[in-house]
Order: sequence, then structure tokens, then C-alpha cells
Amino acid sequence: MWSSRFFYSSRFMEDCNKRVIKNTIYLYIRQVVILFLGLLSTKIVLNKLGAEDYGIYAVVGSLVSLFAVLNNVLQSSTRRFLSLGIGVNNAEQKHNTFQTALILHICVSLIVFVILESVGLLLLNYKLNIDVSRMWAANVIFQFSVLSVIVNILNTPFLAVVTSHERFDIYSYLSIFDVGWKIVTLLLLVYLPFDKLIIYALLTCVVTISGVCLCVLYCRTQFEETRHLSMNIDKTMLKEMLNFSAWDSFGSMSNILNVQGVTIIVNLFFGTVVNAARGLANTVTFTVSQFVGASIVAVEPQLVKSYACGEYDRITTLIFNISQMTLFMLAIFAVPIWLEIEFVLNLWLGGNVPEYTAVFIKITILNCFVSYSNLMVVKSIVATGNVKILNLRLAPIELSILPVIYVAAKMLGTPVVAYVFTIFPSFLKFMVNNLLLHRIINFPYLKYIINVFVKNIFLVSVAMVFPFIIRERMNDGWFRFIIVCGVSVMSTSVIMWCFSLNRQTRRLVLAKCGLTKSV
Repeated sequence: MWSSRFFYSSRFMEDCNKRVIKNTIYLYIRQVVILFLGLLSTKIVLNKLGAEDYGIYAVVGSLVSLFAVLNNVLQSSTRRFLSLGIGVNNAEQKHNTFQTALILHICVSLIVFVILESVGLLLLNYKLNIDVSRMWAANVIFQFSVLSVIVNILNTPFLAVVTSHERFDIYSYLSIFDVGWKIVTLLLLVYLPFDKLIIYALLTCVVTISGVCLCVLYCRTQFEETRHLSMNIDKTMLKEMLNFSAWDSFGSMSNILNVQGVTIIVNLFFGTVVNAARGLANTVTFTVSQFVGASIVAVEPQLVKSYACGEYDRITTLIFNISQMTLFMLAIFAVPIWLEIEFVLNLWLGGNVPEYTAVFIKITILNCFVSYSNLMVVKSIVATGNVKILNLRLAPIELSILPVIYVAAKMLGTPVVAYVFTIFPSFLKFMVNNLLLHRIINFPYLKYIINVFVKNIFLVSVAMVFPFIIRERMNDGWFRFIIVCGVSVMSTSVIMWCFSLNRQTRRLVLAKCGLTKSV
């Protein structure tokens, strides 16, 4: 195989692959802890706040997250340019990149603050469907959310330094610190007086600021490019970063407008309780998808460095191998969740499960499978710097679906139909991105679509048959849950291992499990 010859062609590439493995292990440990603490915290929050207040928190958060997406966009931009400097071993370029990025983020934070305190407040107070008696609380938590977004934007260059240097152990520790302290704040809700919703927002904001301070302190002591800063800007670097960030922001904002637009449409037609169901569905699927997607985060710097060195074959190899491994991990989680989500929700939340939560989770799992089949392709296009052409193609797809969802919700009167339509943009983007990468680096898109996407969809469907039959023939309860989950994991693992993964990907999976020493 062409990929096999390249994959083992040099000692340098072998070291890079081992580094990806090590970083992925750190990220998986991070996600295991976050998975457990995240599910625990959601249960506590829902119990303490109730479905109505939880829905208010979700819908107010959707307003702020329209701009919180800039954290990921700007971090991606900064990380890319820092990784280019690291790839060519240029200390001056790294310093100029960080200094320019920091000044850029200060300006962006000011712009975001003005927009949120004007347009955001107008939407909150005059457009959203929130009970009048809770409007004051909604405004207070909105202000705490704004402060958290501003602080996170200012922290973005520092977090980008950590990830571009591939210090994913520190990145994991910072994330675990954040989630762990949020659990502590939830326990304080039991004892602290006053409005629980406001107290929760305040404590969450304090935890965010504490985590940012830790990240900045670490970077200042460990990385030379974060020291000796001034107001001098590398104009050439600024122009490149602005161009990259602007188009990346354009694409990400269209994505978040799509996602949060659905949240607002659901709120307008069905109220905050259905928003709570959507919020819970997003919590479950986001946590699971973040866990299985750890490999993609770990490999991002390698994509940029491979592109900087002109190693396009290695980029293609990484896309195939990491995508196969990611879908393998996602399938192991997705099949038992799909089959037994009702039991899990009742166990997790007791009798306090908002209507539509289970079906929302099933729909978002399908969406996750399509999205993660596409994500490595997207990351590779971004690594090449072709964000303008990428987002000019994707933004119309993202935004065109919102009118369809609005009409469906209004005419049919059910949130389930509106939610189903969220899957279609993912399919369209998948096809567009594969064709675009083919134009850029001659990516074998047909081979990828057939050997990775189509084959895995078919294999997951086959893997579900036997556990589904068992589920239908047994009574609901712990015994059925254990049997179905066990059979689901075994069936999915065996079928995907034998028929989906190639030899290289199996070695990657074994290395992540600690069963081999090298890949």
C-alpha cells in the first residue's frame, strides 16, 4: 500500500506517530474524567435548578455561545501559525505570532463585549420565550456568561501555545481542573442561599477565571514566546492571521448560527422545557464525541507540520487511519447508547427526564457519526490554509437549513421533525469537503467515501442487529441493560475490528490501549 510505504519510511515519521499516540492517551484520560464529572454535574444541575431554570440557562447560553465559538476559531488560527513556526524551528516567528495573536484577541474581546451588551441584551429581553418572573435571573446569568466568554477569548493565545507545543498533558490537567471545580461549585448549591440559578452562574464564572489564570501562569513560565511582550505588531503576520481567522470565523459562526438557531426555533415554538431536552441531548453527545475525538485534537499539529514540510502523503495516511479509529471508538459508544438510552436517562436523571430527550440524543448520535467521518478532512483543509474557499462553500449549506426547520416546526408542530433536518447539512458538507481536499492535495476521496464512510455505516448497522433482537425479547431492567450493552460492545468491536480497521489502524488502537509499544 502507498500509505504503508510512506508511514514507515523514516524514523522521524515513526517518532511523530508515537507522539500522536502519547498525546491521544493524555486526551483520552482527560475525556474519561470529563465524561464522568460532566454527566454527574448535569444530573446535579437539573435536580437543583429544575427543568424550567435549566432550560433558561441553556437558551441564554445559546446567545453567548454565538460568540464563544471565537475561542475555538482564534485558537485554531494561532495554533496553526505557531505550529508552522515550530515546524521550521523559527523562534522569532513563534514570538511574533504569539504577540500579534494576543493583541488581536484583546481587540476581538472588546468587539464581542459591545455586541453582546447591545444586540445580545435586546434578543434576551424582547425576543426569547422566557417567563417574566425569571427575566431578572436570566439577565444576571447573561452577564456572568459574557464575562466568561471575554476571559476565555483573552486566554485563547495561551491555550494555543500549549497545544501547538503538543503539551496535551497540561491541556488535560487544565480541563480536569475546570470540570472538577465545577463539581465542587455544584455541591455548594446545596448550602448557599439566594437564587440557585444565579449562584450557579456566578460560581461557574469564578471557576473559568481561575482556570485561565493557571493557564497564563504556566505559559509565562514555560514558553519563551509568551514573555517580553510589547505592543509591536508584525503587520505581515497580522494580515495573514486576520485573513485566516476571518474566514475561519465566518465558517464557525455559520455553524453556530445553525446549531443555536435550532435552539432558538425550538424555544419559540415549544418552550424552555424542550430546550432542556435539547440541552441534555447536547451534553451527552458532546461528551461522548469529545472523548472519541481526542485523536483528532492530538493530530492537528502534525497535520500542519506535515503540510509545512510538503508531506501530503502523510496527511492522507493520517486522515484514513485516524478517521477509521475515531469511528471505531464512536461506534462502541453509540450502539449501546442508541439501544438503551431510555434506561440510562431514567437511571441518570430519575423521573426528571424532559420529553423528547431520548429521541434527540439518537438523532444527534447519527449526526456525530457523519460529522466525525468528515472532521479529519476538514482539519486537513484548514491545515493547508484554504479556509476561505472552504467556508465559502460550507456557510450557505449551514444557513439554508434554518428556514426549512422553521417551516417544519410551524406547520407540523413537533420538535422531532425539526431536529431530524439538522442531519442533512452534515451529509452535504461531507461531500463538498472531500471534493475540495481532492483539488488541494489530490486526496483519494472516492476511496475514502467507500472504504471509510459507507463501509462503517453498513458495519455499524450490522453490529446493531443482534443486540437489537435481544433488546426486543427482554423486559426492561438492569438485566436487559447489562446484557444488551455487553453484547453491543462485543458485536461492534468484533465486526469493526475485523472488517473496518486496516493493519495500521489496529496498531494505533492497540497502542492507545497500552498493548503495543510502538506503531
